[in-house]
Amino acid sequence: MYEILLVDDHTHLVDSLAIALPWEQMGITAVHKAYSGEEALELLVYHSIDIIVTDIQMNGMSGLELISSINEKRRNLKTVILTGHDEFQYAKEALQNRVSDYLLKPVPNDELELTLRRLISEIEQEGKQLVDQQKSANMFRESLPRLRESLLLDLLAGKTFPAPSLKEKIRLYDLNFELDESAALLCIRVEEDYSNTDLYSVSLLEYALCNITEEVFAEHYRIWQCKDPYDYFIMLVQPLEGAKGGDPENVMPLEDLARHVQHQIKLYLKMKVSIVVSHHGKIVRDLVGMYRATLSTYSDFIGYQTESYLNVIEDQTMIELRPLSSLYATPTLMQLIDVERWSAFEQKLTEIFDELDNQAGNANEYGFEIYTALLQTFTYYVHKKGKRFFEVFGRDIDMLLKADASWSAVPLREWALVSFNLLKAYSNNRSDNLRSELMDRVYRFVAERLSEVTLQSVADYVHLHPVYVSNLFKQESGENFSTFVLRLRMDKAVQLLKSKDLKVSQIALEVGYQKPQYFIKLFKNHFGMTPQDFKNKNSEI
Repeated sequence: MYEILLVDDHTHLVDSLAIALPWEQMGITAVHKAYSGEEALELLVYHSIDIIVTDIQMNGMSGLELISSINEKRRNLKTVILTGHDEFQYAKEALQNRVSDYLLKPVPNDELELTLRRLISEIEQEGKQLVDQQKSANMFRESLPRLRESLLLDLLAGKTFPAPSLKEKIRLYDLNFELDESAALLCIRVEEDYSNTDLYSVSLLEYALCNITEEVFAEHYRIWQCKDPYDYFIMLVQPLEGAKGGDPENVMPLEDLARHVQHQIKLYLKMKVSIVVSHHGKIVRDLVGMYRATLSTYSDFIGYQTESYLNVIEDQTMIELRPLSSLYATPTLMQLIDVERWSAFEQKLTEIFDELDNQAGNANEYGFEIYTALLQTFTYYVHKKGKRFFEVFGRDIDMLLKADASWSAVPLREWALVSFNLLKAYSNNRSDNLRSELMDRVYRFVAERLSEVTLQSVADYVHLHPVYVSNLFKQESGENFSTFVLRLRMDKAVQLLKSKDLKVSQIALEVGYQKPQYFIKLFKNHFGMTPQDFKNKNSEI
């Protein structure tokens, strides 16, 4: 399996060493011999050497020079130096050349064998790591389409990333998009009814649709695709440098390509689609607005018409209001409260009201939008916990349900924070109660099964992981679970020693110890005397 090269200008030493060790038992299938550094380099060209054992001082090329030369071409070889010179300079040079081991002559065979077996073990381990890394790399490559799609969906939903993090993800996912350059969105809606078509066939058609789009745009644009929650195919495109039509302000090439995509899909897939092309913008700053504008174009202008093509209509005089972006950006209020991320929820409230403060007009409309979203979120949380409003909010329920569209930002913010704090307090109290109830169940279980109780049996009883039970017990009681059980067993042992005429071995079994000697040791460590001494002392009183 492995091959070794022995190098020394003393031929008899090489020849004797070549037959001295149990090479096959060590996993070494070929032992090569060289009588100079130059000959060793020639052998390395024709054989897959894994380990080299060489003397330092040889005529011509020294062992250290040989290793230095090898490291320039094959840095993964294991090298062992044999030398009769115990000098610091040699050891220093060996370290600089990453020598695996440095042995002083004469080297006993068993010591050399032990060294070589260790190196073989290292080679095997490195091979496993290399295989694992290769598997991980293959898995990552296979996951790239899904990772790219997931990242684009996050950006469309308004999720924000620090600029360095987003740039690193784009680089890692091999997307080649430039955040500071202009881009546009294509939104493709399939207008065929595939409800009676099997999933495999539909998946093939969708795969073909994406391939056609990518092939049409590949010569002119970078393209990044995903399928959104509404089953629209979203294509983010960015002009390639020097490509025909690469000027982002020149929409005509993009329009021509989009229409060509529409034609190709119909020609080859027999599928009708409508396409909306957004205005151009920067990915970080404008992507969410570009996406919402394409969706609005479908709902406002295309409707149920088929095989339509439109550029996003940018006449701002047609639209007086747009939804508050921070209110609907992910993670949403509903998502945050669902997992009780209270700090993040409070931060999102701040962002929502900061955006409200920046709105020049329509404060009542936006206020009502915020109020209804929060009321829906609070209602969901309360009902999820199986409670009614008055059980959580008490006398404040009238204020909670006070829908007044004329609220200004200040009282609305106050109402939101008060309601939030009431929910948070309820959650904390509920968690305290649940932990208290859980601890009561643990205490009862331990008391009832003291002679046989274990952490695992308690965890099984309360349907939780043993590590969680252990951490919770320590947090709530202030002592380790094992210490608690030991204390109870020792207390019970004392009661039995006082009240019953039982042997120490019987008492040990009663409190959960099969071996009396172990029980005696624990008792003495706990009370400073043996059970028998305690019994004798108690009988004298």
